[in-house]
Amino acid sequence: MEWARCIAAKPLGQLSGSAGTGFTVGAYAMTNKVKAFFNMIDTISAKTGQAACLLIFLMMVFTAVEVVARYAFNHPTLWVWPINRQLFGIFILFAGIYTMSQEDHIRVEIFYEHFPPKLKLIARWIALGTFVCFMVALVLQGSRMGWNALMAREKLTGAFPIPLYPLKLLIPIAAVLFLLEGIVIFYRRIQGDR
Repeated sequence: MEWARCIAAKPLGQLSGSAGTGFTVGAYAMTNKVKAFFNMIDTISAKTGQAACLLIFLMMVFTAVEVVARYAFNHPTLWVWPINRQLFGIFILFAGIYTMSQEDHIRVEIFYEHFPPKLKLIARWIALGTFVCFMVALVLQGSRMGWNALMAREKLTGAFPIPLYPLKLLIPIAAVLFLLEGIVIFYRRIQGDR
């Protein structure tokens, strides 16, 4: 843990492997690898979030096609609403991750902002523990649900039976990315408090 205090106390350009700190070059390399991994997670979150935002335009086009087909030609489509629901599900999965990566979620910090630094740290650890438990449960249950849907080749019931298993398989993937992004945000906030 000495190397973590050293990193928090000095900018990266001033780090050295002096014998008095107990800090080694290996720990510095690990820190760089961790930062590179965190940057990779941020990049994946940003790119998938931006791609998911494009789904809104696709849903608007599909909805416009449905409205024109229904009201101008009196011939409604069967496929627009089921596909729009699936696209919206994908959008919600990845938009949440993107919002977290940008730290744009709404926070109610009525009490938290008045906490002393030690209590803030405890509150953050409790929040991280709760978040990790929820995300692990989502990954495990989502994986089970996605696998079962894949094995059964689950389809939407109704007039337009499109496959549901691709969307269900995305749930644990998005949950893993959400979990990793949450850990990145937590780590950066903890580092910012020192």
